[in-house]
Amino acid sequence: MSRLAGRLYLAWCALFVLAPIVVVCAAALNGGRTMLFPPEDPTLERFVEFFVSDPVWTRALQRSILIAVASAAIATLIAWPTAYGLWRRDTKLSKLLAASMAMPFALPPIVFGVGLGFLWAFSGLIGTIPAGILSHAALHGALPLATISIGLQSIDRAHLDAAATMGATERTAFRTIVLPQTIPYTLSGFFFALVLSFNEFIVMFFVSASAYATVTLQIFNSLRNGFTPTMAVGAIVFILTSVAVFSLVARFGDLPRLMGADPSRR
Repeated sequence: MSRLAGRLYLAWCALFVLAPIVVVCAAALNGGRTMLFPPEDPTLERFVEFFVSDPVWTRALQRSILIAVASAAIATLIAWPTAYGLWRRDTKLSKLLAASMAMPFALPPIVFGVGLGFLWAFSGLIGTIPAGILSHAALHGALPLATISIGLQSIDRAHLDAAATMGATERTAFRTIVLPQTIPYTLSGFFFALVLSFNEFIVMFFVSASAYATVTLQIFNSLRNGFTPTMAVGAIVFILTSVAVFSLVARFGDLPRLMGADPSRR
């Protein structure tokens, strides 16, 4: 009886999660300019607008992709030496750098966004794409830092001792032992930062200063004119991006360890 109740509860949870997704996906098929459910005059025209014909949405999508990829790459490149220094030497400087990278992610986004807005305004970069990229890199740097640190901690130091015994330099050991074993964790951190940047709204709202719009900002701007089916297409893109990214992490990365599982208890 308890097993049946558990299955019913899981089915209810699945229905609770999937129901709004189904509504949004169906609403994107409306032929008119009003978001209705069930859709009227079903068509794929709204998808064509979002990806091809409407320059407002296509430019927003291009900016979102550019900012997400560039900021995730910068965050990963900065996180690598920080995580490696913390793992290899564990000095006060490395701890300070790691804490500095983690702090923006711990702050309320609106506080961090307001601070960045003042920073870029004083520097003259407010409303520029580089400001958006650097803002997201700072905001999400804690993610690759965490995943890379987990990957480094999973390395058996006996391998490094064996390499040193055989005459390998620290650079050689890094290239042949450390780097290959941490590639899945590095990619996981990159993809985590990418998907959060792609979906982020609050910080971008402050640093873009209405000079440009990402998909999230364009959805917010479109709300002033009512709910339109093209907004639902943007929501579908967010859902598919998140599913694809986390599926890749689950397939090629060590998802249980990233989620905090203790491998010694397997």
